[in-house]
Amino acid sequence: METGTVLGRTWSVCPVCLRRVAAMKMRRGGEVYLEKECPDHGFFSAVVWRDRVDLAQWIAELKPPEDEGNPDCPSACGLCASHLRGTCCVVLEVTERCNLRCPFCFADGGAMTEDPPLEEIRRSLEKIIRPGESLVQLSGGEPTVRDDLPQIVQAAKDLGCRYVQLNTNGLRLASDEPYVAALARAGLSFVFLQFDGTDNDVYRALRGRPLFDIKKQAIDRCGEYGLGVTLVPTLVPRVNIRSIGDIMRFALARSPAVRGVHFQPCL
Repeated sequence: METGTVLGRTWSVCPVCLRRVAAMKMRRGGEVYLEKECPDHGFFSAVVWRDRVDLAQWIAELKPPEDEGNPDCPSACGLCASHLRGTCCVVLEVTERCNLRCPFCFADGGAMTEDPPLEEIRRSLEKIIRPGESLVQLSGGEPTVRDDLPQIVQAAKDLGCRYVQLNTNGLRLASDEPYVAALARAGLSFVFLQFDGTDNDVYRALRGRPLFDIKKQAIDRCGEYGLGVTLVPTLVPRVNIRSIGDIMRFALARSPAVRGVHFQPCL
């Protein structure tokens, strides 16, 4: 067993029998390893961090679990009342309307119901935001059908929300530069962009129309205003599973505007 610096101790499981075992976080050079030993199956070590960003800096602001010592955690505690986490990201739906009619939709968008007024949304934000900590994602429906979306972003920032994300299909971002500028001025942090592939056959199947050029325009517009983009592909068997490599290559080519890919598989 190689020597290193012990960064902390925790619990893990044996990858063979899933028995709960003690574990250590060990630093060796620029890498952090999780190391554990099972009485029946021996010693295991795996890299869990490589230092492009320091691990201590990355986790410093995380809220630790409120663990009251349930002896069955984490292997058999289910939805354990003794092992709680704070909220990571609050998804706030600001409309049920949408400017697409996708054959495949997670949100069941497209309803013509009346949007909640700005003051109602502000009251919701007051309940969920902890100044300097919270992360809120504005969703729908399609949030950009609201002309007052920049005011919603501004309201969240005024209440001390640290990160405000936008979940969008990108149609309005591609076509309405003043709207994107207003979102950026209001303090929008990030855009989660529906992005299912790099050819229009995929978009015809999942969204009902060719959209690839529009997606590229939306990304370019966000890049112009310093808004980071995460691509969000819905992966559907026999439709776009084959596109995963193309999506990743596209994301790398569009860096730094594109900063990540968040796959949503449907089986």
